[in-house]
Amino acid sequence: MYDIRDVLKKGIEITNKRKRIFEKARDDQGDVRIRMVMNVLIKSTENDIAHYESLIHGITNDMAEDLDFAFYDKISSLVNQFSRTIIGPTTSDRRELLRFAIEQENAVYALILDIQGRMVMDNESYDNQAYRVLSEVIEEKRKLISQLENMVQAGQSDQ
Repeated sequence: MYDIRDVLKKGIEITNKRKRIFEKARDDQGDVRIRMVMNVLIKSTENDIAHYESLIHGITNDMAEDLDFAFYDKISSLVNQFSRTIIGPTTSDRRELLRFAIEQENAVYALILDIQGRMVMDNESYDNQAYRVLSEVIEEKRKLISQLENMVQAGQSDQ
């Protein structure tokens, strides 16, 4: 059977793909300022992976509630479709790059909300381990998006 740890592993797969794309974009870039922004984005993906792994290790077999196979299959399909939409940045402007990162984080945020919403629709429960774990991941995404938006605003005031 599948449980929330398997969903988090899917999150790690997506985040690793995004990290590889950011690393390639950084390595292909000559502008030091753009490389610095890419390093921030790479560090963000590394933090996400570490957070997901920490959550996985904190959930024991006794704590993990089985997910219905059909539900997990829907989630896997959503994640695979989302993974195919991940692209690298096409700009060499710092603010545009940050806006690109915000768009990507918002897309990940929406995916997690979608998964959580489907979980509630299938189980009609807000009081289970999987829902709480996804709520924590959603809150972390919200914080990251806010930080990126603050970076964009700070960059605008530097002009």
